[in-house]
Amino acid sequence: MKSDQMVEILKTFKWDVLRFMFGCTHNSIIGFFSTMWISQSDHNSVLDGAPSPIIGKSRTGQKNADVLLCKGDKPCIVVEVETSVNKYQDKLKSVQDYLKNISGLEFGLLVMTNLCKGDAKYKHNWDEIKTEIKNIGQENSANIALVSVEKRKVELDKNSALGKLRSRNDYYPWQIVRIDYWVHDNDGVIREGSLMAR
Repeated sequence: MKSDQMVEILKTFKWDVLRFMFGCTHNSIIGFFSTMWISQSDHNSVLDGAPSPIIGKSRTGQKNADVLLCKGDKPCIVVEVETSVNKYQDKLKSVQDYLKNISGLEFGLLVMTNLCKGDAKYKHNWDEIKTEIKNIGQENSANIALVSVEKRKVELDKNSALGKLRSRNDYYPWQIVRIDYWVHDNDGVIREGSLMAR
């Protein structure tokens, strides 16, 4: 699949919906992908907790991606959603394992969002991940899309019921303000841009 086709697919999801999800959002984002994908066609389906790309008699070395988006009777996109910066490398490896071992996958998607705490703004290493993908070379494990979710801390209305609830911990006050994509295909063609309408 070419990078412009991958971007086309990414843009079919209603990314602005994520602005109204607060907290860790890991499970919510998986639900977002599942619902959006299935709503696009009666021929689409989802495997929640994707079957491991490694087959064997024991679970040694086996990992499961968050979700596998399927079209008709074929797997289409493997999705990993990660909220911890220090796990991005592992999740990229997981996506690559799926692309190498599951026949028919069009591309892999790594959604990089962070569980923000306190006053310090998180800083993720997606530039490092981009470099790693570029170095993969021309093989079927290079069809990868990255989505970066950026947040900022907002003032809460401490007098409202929701404001009081969101004030209970350090990560609820953070709100999604920017969602960008970076797509790399097997030919080394890169596309990048924003996924938020406003």
